[in-house]
Amino acid sequence: MIKIHTHYDNLKVARTAPFEVIRSAYKALSQKYHPDKNPGNPDAIRIMSIINQSYEILSDPDKRRQHDIWIEQQEQNIENRESIYNQSIYNNSESISHTNILNYERIKIFLNHIKNYWLLYGIIIFVIWALIDNSNTPTPSPIPYSRDPIYSTQNPITSQDKLIFAKPEYTRPLNAPNGTPWPQKSSYVRGYEILNNDGLSKVTIDNSQNNSDVFVKLVSLDGPKAYPVRNFFILAYGKFTLNNVTAGKYDIRYRDLNSGHLARSESFDIEEISTYDGVNYSNITMTLYKVLDGNMETYDLAESEF
Repeated sequence: MIKIHTHYDNLKVARTAPFEVIRSAYKALSQKYHPDKNPGNPDAIRIMSIINQSYEILSDPDKRRQHDIWIEQQEQNIENRESIYNQSIYNNSESISHTNILNYERIKIFLNHIKNYWLLYGIIIFVIWALIDNSNTPTPSPIPYSRDPIYSTQNPITSQDKLIFAKPEYTRPLNAPNGTPWPQKSSYVRGYEILNNDGLSKVTIDNSQNNSDVFVKLVSLDGPKAYPVRNFFILAYGKFTLNNVTAGKYDIRYRDLNSGHLARSESFDIEEISTYDGVNYSNITMTLYKVLDGNMETYDLAESEF
């Protein structure tokens, strides 16, 4: 099951910990991360804010009880999604198995009808042998879409061909997909929920060498289906940092707003590892595809996957 990051994780205590343990953990972390003891560390204030927020909730019985209920609801939601996903796989396998049995019975009845006709019988045996042999051949992968049609030089393209294969003209949208205007600066797009925001890690998307604004999504890959957890806009030649990202597996998906081109990154992991002297968390910077020495490999993306 996917692990939910909670206020207990922030204070490094068990969910059943008594108040005395929670208070001791808070004091120890406060002494370690207090900004006065970490001069020059820009993350100290942010980490201390998270620690204070977690202690405020876990030290209040009512707030702690509400947080426990929220954890149970999230775990139940994840369990339900995984159960639906596993059931769909089982149903598909049952359907395929039933189809194979029906096909076998039909072939058996058909052969009984023509068993007295040796010529037809031989033909049927040959066809069945060919089908069985072909069934062991791996199904070819779908032919990937190319960005432009490929034509044979032996078949000149006519003006009619150009009309048939012409792509729809792309027009830059005035608003985001949810109908809100694009921000005036690099920031989150208003109206989208900000999810997976209870971690310590940061992800910076660098668009500073590109001449186009981009609409970007941070997509979680931890569940049965990928889903966006952050939706944001970056100006041409700009960058944007996502703070407090929860540990997990993600990729970046984005649209070039000048051309309409869609792309995605390779998947990457956000990690938070507890050590004897604190928490090691991720601080990643990813550059977009036009940068020659960028550190993010990208792939074309279908509209349905954005």
